[in-house]
Amino acid sequence: MKLSFADHIEIISTPLHSTLMGGGCMDSLKELCSLFPFDLSRDFGFESRLGEPAAACDFSFLIGKDTEGAKILAGTSPMSDLHENLLADPLWQRIRKFFIAWNTQGHLLDVSVGSVWLEFDFDGISYNRCPNIFFGIIVDEKAGRKAQSEGTLRVLDEIYRIITGTPFPDEMAGSLRTAVHALPEHANLYQTGLMIPRYMEAVRLVLTKINAVRLEAYLRDIGWPGDFQKVRFLTDRYAGLFDYFACNINTGKEILPYLALEMLFNNLSQPRFNPGWEAALDVLESDNLVTSGKREALLSFCGKTKCRFPYPANYIRGLNHLKIVYKENAPIECKGYFGTMIR
Repeated sequence: MKLSFADHIEIISTPLHSTLMGGGCMDSLKELCSLFPFDLSRDFGFESRLGEPAAACDFSFLIGKDTEGAKILAGTSPMSDLHENLLADPLWQRIRKFFIAWNTQGHLLDVSVGSVWLEFDFDGISYNRCPNIFFGIIVDEKAGRKAQSEGTLRVLDEIYRIITGTPFPDEMAGSLRTAVHALPEHANLYQTGLMIPRYMEAVRLVLTKINAVRLEAYLRDIGWPGDFQKVRFLTDRYAGLFDYFACNINTGKEILPYLALEMLFNNLSQPRFNPGWEAALDVLESDNLVTSGKREALLSFCGKTKCRFPYPANYIRGLNHLKIVYKENAPIECKGYFGTMIR
């Protein structure tokens, strides 16, 4: 029997409570995952809009450097390959070219990208086979901000040329330079995302080590056009519930009015050992950002499943972080991120 990544989903389907993922979404996820080999990744996760009643999640998996998954996506694994439907898709052919470059010793991407996340949006009916792609671009933390931004742009231009067939737009490069140049001391660019299926002329920047005190000043420095009163409310109300947060912004031809706070606990401590999870969910539920059903489903997701076939493995399920999202002219939203490690 030929296994696929859908077999991993089957193993955790029971803990993945129907409040988080209903039957239609689950069936669509298994259909998506059947296009990928069983050994593609050992880390995968879900994103749930916690304030909405809809039982649906976006889905993502991690591809680490020099892993079997990286070889599969490059087409160099002697054991497995993508489904023929993906191999015939022009976008996936370009994605393959990226992974070929990433796996080529001495190539710019080989030495400049540490990891890749592929994220698939659920549109209410099915999963989009066109993924958002997040790149862990390696930045020299000892270099100056100008050198960091130019290095990031060289890598991003190479990625953009491979994935889209065009150079990274000059006007978008200017906004990215602005965002990196203004980073406070010790802050870092952690990930850069291409939101391909969302038709955004922008990239998502995930920034770390910007605390609540420095955040507003940083946003003003880069010309962020959003509501600063809401920023102060979000940091005052929610950021202190967790140990630290990462900041998400979108940069296009200009800095866009989007902001998200990815709020985490140290060492990814889990609810069983950290009462801070329930305390944070109490506040978010009282503010109508988390439904009671999804709160309980999140907490009950955590645990471990032992599996013996096709090899002994533990499926370790846990919570990663919560994200508070601000968009111009839209209600504040809370998303939950949770997933599984196969070890």
